[in-house]
Amino acid sequence: MEVQMDYSISKKYHAMMRAYERLRTISTDNGPNITNTDAADLAGSFFSECYHLKDWIKRDPVIGANVDVEAYLNEEGALRIIADYCNSSKHAGLDRKSRSGAQVEQVRTHVKIDLTAKVFVSSAQLEIIIGGKSYNAYKLATDGVAAWKTFFARNSIIIDPP
Repeated sequence: MEVQMDYSISKKYHAMMRAYERLRTISTDNGPNITNTDAADLAGSFFSECYHLKDWIKRDPVIGANVDVEAYLNEEGALRIIADYCNSSKHAGLDRKSRSGAQVEQVRTHVKIDLTAKVFVSSAQLEIIIGGKSYNAYKLATDGVAAWKTFFARNSIIIDPP
């Protein structure tokens, strides 16, 4: 008996949203459980899920033939930067033309510990420098989620509940 793998867009979208929630937690309040690598690991995980959602859309037998997801990625600011970051981290530098028009130059982690709170509060944010411009990874992630929601609405794509 052959088992068919489930490659539904909804499944990939929900994986992206779980990665987003983990990034949100580390970016806003991680309590005492923080390391200096969490922000980079969780941003990388979200960016990968977010960027590769396009592959699932392209391979969908109904939707893929009716939309130009690559063109949308190239016009949507946050998704372009996410794509370049993903491609750079996967291939140790861009292996294709930059979608954002610039190279990833630097990645910095910022850890914040609030000692004035009644409970221990910490957070970690990733800063990405591309083309001399600074981007906050959590802000990019939030904008990336919004961009995909816009894409789904424009193309009448319904995401099934988890």
